[in-house]
Amino acid sequence: MPEFPTVNFSETNQGLFSSEEIQRLMRAECARAKRYGYPIVVLLVGVDRLDQLGDLYGAESRATIQREVAELMRAVTRASDMFGCKLAGSFLSFYPHTPRAEGPRIARRLLERTRRLVFDEGAASVAVTLSVGIASATQDQADYDFDVLIEHAQSALKKAQETGGDRFAVYVPPPPAPPAAIPGGLEAIGKELERMLSEKVAEIFHSMGREVPDFHGHEREVLELAVSRMNEERAQLVEDHKRQYDLLERRLAKLAGNLEMTEAELRATMARKNIDPGVASIYRTVQGLSAAEEDAELKREMMSKIFEANLELQKRDS
Repeated sequence: MPEFPTVNFSETNQGLFSSEEIQRLMRAECARAKRYGYPIVVLLVGVDRLDQLGDLYGAESRATIQREVAELMRAVTRASDMFGCKLAGSFLSFYPHTPRAEGPRIARRLLERTRRLVFDEGAASVAVTLSVGIASATQDQADYDFDVLIEHAQSALKKAQETGGDRFAVYVPPPPAPPAAIPGGLEAIGKELERMLSEKVAEIFHSMGREVPDFHGHEREVLELAVSRMNEERAQLVEDHKRQYDLLERRLAKLAGNLEMTEAELRATMARKNIDPGVASIYRTVQGLSAAEEDAELKREMMSKIFEANLELQKRDS
């Protein structure tokens, strides 16, 4: 907190800081409190029936009442512990490093001291009461925005005034809105889903030129069983295809191994004899296929062509 006075409850800008400057200091303190996580309490204080009192006893009486209330607000807490200024006809006091529970304690002291005030206006004695709205920001609450705090304090002040005054009210966040009710309830949704399912089943049968069978009231159970069987058959097909694929892979690997042996034999033959150019060309094609994965497809194609050529030659010789 600053060491210099930061309270100005006057209607003018007399004092070290104007009301606008004090509000800027409050905003800065909100940002600091949010950064370091310390609590803040805000009180917004209004004099009950102040306008009516002013109309009855004059503007001077109104000003006197406001001065006395401002002095009381300074008295119930140390001025060095708060910021204070006028805000739309009310008194705004701002308490950094103050736990939430302290707000009602300050408000009670202020209300009790105000009830003892009596203003003599000629033959009449005028009693004064206050309404106090309390808002707070704590680390778990995280409402450190200055404008939000003021809104909350104004809401609480309005509640205190509307319930008769001479009291304080603490801002309580509204409860979260209940989840939106599902139109018609879950039962209606279930029936709608069943209707849509029946339509879909009928559409499937009609598209195949078949009549929809009578499920005797067990349509859902029949469909669940049918879907289960389809999933089982699909899983079995996938498993069968996987086994066939693995078998083909093993056969191809064996053929590829035999082809590698043939390549080795061709190389040995070429080293011992002169090979016809046509045969040498075939050898170069075969020899160029390595054992690498990227040549596997080419090898498969080569073997396929070998099988086709073999069949063609057999037919020609027969």
